[in-house]
Amino acid sequence: MIVTIDMICLRLGEEGLEVLLIKRNNPERPEHGLWSIPGGFVFEQDLSHQGGQVADEDFDAARRRICRQKIHTYPNYISQPMVEGNPKRDPEGWSVTIAHYALLNGANVEQIENSGLCKDQLRWFALNSVLDDDIELAFDHADLIKLAWKKLRAAIEYTSVALFALEAEFLVSDIIAAYAKFGVEINRMTVKRRLIETGVIVSANKMASTNKGKGGKPAQVYSLGHKRVTYFQTCLR
Repeated sequence: MIVTIDMICLRLGEEGLEVLLIKRNNPERPEHGLWSIPGGFVFEQDLSHQGGQVADEDFDAARRRICRQKIHTYPNYISQPMVEGNPKRDPEGWSVTIAHYALLNGANVEQIENSGLCKDQLRWFALNSVLDDDIELAFDHADLIKLAWKKLRAAIEYTSVALFALEAEFLVSDIIAAYAKFGVEINRMTVKRRLIETGVIVSANKMASTNKGKGGKPAQVYSLGHKRVTYFQTCLR
């Protein structure tokens, strides 16, 4: 049975959310020429003596290897796994995918851009173009992206996960703009009560160098208070 790990990578684009897709360029593999979710096989056997890959030590090692090989960065946030499998996913037979949705920040995107891959190999697409079936994807990858978006969209309102798509340091205005791209409208009072006063985000002890603050004043810079997702008892709206 084929076991793969797929990484549904999302970023905050200028016009909205974007998803990273990779083109299947091997003519000897199924769905050649179609765009797909970056991913790869889990190696259970050591084939190094035949010039192949060594076996993956564990799940985390396999995931890190696939990220390194396919997207050239390790996402700022990776969700819990979503498992899907059946005999129809792959024309070669039974296959199981361990899929994640992942949020990439500016540092991740820069590493991808510096990897040397051209846009004919690895490209950002508007998430809505996939959700609206405007792009033909390989296998059941469109369905996986739709499932990931459903789960992420639900998590946005009840957790701090959206903050992991921001830079390491950010402004309140950046938070509000990010949530808007995820389809959730929040205001400065929400940020103050739900994120600042609870310690989800903390002051970076400096002011922004540009006048992006309310009323044209220099704005306070913030960062995440910790590296784990915070769960809220009520909706963030």
